[in-house]
Amino acid sequence: MEYVRPKVELYRTRTFSEKISDTFAFIKDTWRPMMKYFVYLMLPVSIVLAFFMNNFFSGYMGVMTEVAAGGEGFDVSAIARIAGTTVGLTVCSIVAGVVLSGLVYALMRLYFRRPANDRLQTLTTAELKPELKRCMVRTLKLMGAAILIGLCIGALAALLLVLMFSISPVVGAVVTVLFYIALIAIVLPFTLSIPIYMMEDEIGIVEALQKSWRLGFATWGGIFAVDFVLGLIGSLLQTLTFLPWYLLAVFGMLFTLQGEGGGFVGSPGYAFLQYLSCVWMCLGYLLYSALLMVGQTIQYGHASDKIDGVGVAAGIDRFEELDTI
Repeated sequence: MEYVRPKVELYRTRTFSEKISDTFAFIKDTWRPMMKYFVYLMLPVSIVLAFFMNNFFSGYMGVMTEVAAGGEGFDVSAIARIAGTTVGLTVCSIVAGVVLSGLVYALMRLYFRRPANDRLQTLTTAELKPELKRCMVRTLKLMGAAILIGLCIGALAALLLVLMFSISPVVGAVVTVLFYIALIAIVLPFTLSIPIYMMEDEIGIVEALQKSWRLGFATWGGIFAVDFVLGLIGSLLQTLTFLPWYLLAVFGMLFTLQGEGGGFVGSPGYAFLQYLSCVWMCLGYLLYSALLMVGQTIQYGHASDKIDGVGVAAGIDRFEELDTI
């Protein structure tokens, strides 16, 4: 008789190795619908994103070429091109983040709410759409809150650093280093606010931030370890997808700066090849981001059960339901 691995549970206290294994177990269970909708939604976004990224790089290389030839480099047209592509790149990056977050969390919500024998094999687009829309809207709200909080923290930090540097450059440098260390230590627990806000229905942004502060600091080491290990694993994936574009970019940059930008480097074939490699690179980065989202959600489930006993309470509820049958 073939062994069937139990379905991944969200709210369960886990060891570190179980967090990593459950992250990949979820991906293994849902890889067919995930890849289907990932290609369907993220490939068009990556195509547009690669267009702006390639144009930004081309504009930058044009400026560097002119500077190497003794020109001023930054004329009005060059500045306008770089500014336009920067705006396009920023907008496309936001769209990519919203769509990707909406897709990953929608699939996780559907997966964890279905019966134990249902691993999204029969998922339809009609079933996915409401959850996708909900998660995309919530992602936009979180982004808006993050931008607002970031601006406030940035303004206070700038004021503090100006004050410290006015006292002494040494004091300013020390305070700057300590500030960044404290910022990383404080921001890391708040990363749990994303899965909290996405996975729980009746919770607002403020409540999600408060809960992430409580759960995050209690499991700070686990959050850091999961993000670090998944970051290392994801960096291998990113290297495979980033390397073709990087090699083509370096190849073109060397020939352009040496004044040999003609030939293959200046041909439409080279431009198209670099564009395709840029699309491939964008897809790799988005896959890496999806892996981190799944890992952070598994860490959130661990923290919720360990600190609040959510998994135990859910198990008792299920037992009481069976007892009434």
